[in-house]
Amino acid sequence: MFQTTWSEEQVRDLLRREHFAYQRIELPYGLSTGGDDRSGTARAIFPDDMTGKTVLDVGSKYGFFCFEALRRGAKRAVGVDVDSESLRKSRLLADCLGAHGARFEFLDIESDPIDETFDYVLCLNVLHHLRNPIAALDRLIKLTRERLVLEVAALGEHDRRKLGLSPIARYFLNRAPIIYVSRSATHGKRSSQNFFITAPAIDNFLRWQRGSFARVEHMPTGHKDRFITIAHKRRIGRLVVVTGPTSSGKSTMIEQIRTNQAPPELMKRLGIEDGSTWTPLMSNRLHEPSEPYMDRVLYHYDFLRPYMRGARIHARDEGLELLDLAEEVTFLTIWCPPEVLGERLEKRSIIPKTDPRKGFRGRKRHLVIREEYRDPAKVRAHYRRWFDFTRTKRGNHIVVAPVGGLAFYTVDEWEEMTRPLEEAGGAAHAAASA
Repeated sequence: MFQTTWSEEQVRDLLRREHFAYQRIELPYGLSTGGDDRSGTARAIFPDDMTGKTVLDVGSKYGFFCFEALRRGAKRAVGVDVDSESLRKSRLLADCLGAHGARFEFLDIESDPIDETFDYVLCLNVLHHLRNPIAALDRLIKLTRERLVLEVAALGEHDRRKLGLSPIARYFLNRAPIIYVSRSATHGKRSSQNFFITAPAIDNFLRWQRGSFARVEHMPTGHKDRFITIAHKRRIGRLVVVTGPTSSGKSTMIEQIRTNQAPPELMKRLGIEDGSTWTPLMSNRLHEPSEPYMDRVLYHYDFLRPYMRGARIHARDEGLELLDLAEEVTFLTIWCPPEVLGERLEKRSIIPKTDPRKGFRGRKRHLVIREEYRDPAKVRAHYRRWFDFTRTKRGNHIVVAPVGGLAFYTVDEWEEMTRPLEEAGGAAHAAASA
């Protein structure tokens, strides 16, 4: 609880001198500022006990949510805004309250750097004012450790009237995952509102286009008929990424680890005593687990995945956002010679889906991969791109070759061992060009 050093007369004098008309903030001696009562929103987004938590409020105005977080036990709350007058008033109120854990700074979330992360990140009624709300959302995601809270201007009755939309247009648009781009939603008024984002659009962006959140909740708010989104960031203790190209044996390897049938040497190198306590997770089902914290995860990842999709490179694949969410990461890359990969792909994915009369009826990506596997140099290049990417990430790397026994390599040892494949590929290319 705050301990003020101000007298009642000083507080009353502050309220006479300054105009506070946006957020109602409770002050000492039963006094308060004017503005909207946002206590209901605070109860919805904050737990009663926030002991030891840190909070960032983007577009903090007069600091109401920073003060509310501190009242619940947060150790530090940082409010940022681009309005210097709001910041000046926030600092006055912090001094009046004795809120020593509050700090208010000038910062543009779209351009200025932030060098730390926070347990809770709030961005309330700000996205619609920005020039690039999607880029800002990506920045907010990176700043968040536990919970991202948004209050979004969508297409409620309040905003519908400003936009000049009919009630029936609002009804249908609000149910679609859209970002409504206005020319000037508040033309001739003090501030411009450029974007209106529906709840399905926020849900698709946070849960499906990004791999960082385990659960996303929406709730209405009485403030201008808008809605609140509470997104729970995924957190992982230990993450073992079992990876390799298609048909390299990732699923088999994970099953052996989970049933404790993997070779003891492999279990020892991975630091796994009991594989049954580990949670399996596949990159194409990343949205399914709803628990924000997972202690031990075996992650099935096909490193050809970006090349078969729009991402094209590993750095753009949302399935690899998990790497930045784990406390400890181990990469277990399965090396299979190109001829083995080709045989497995043909046997498991091509032949069973081929009809003598109708031809191949399976996934087209498997035909593309089959062509890649016919060129040993291309197979090695895919592995090298994966290793080059993982060098930019923290984590221990183990290369295992399970064909004809079990052999372990470092990445450098693998590079040396497979160099003849690249040289052979270059010679074949030269011969074909001659």
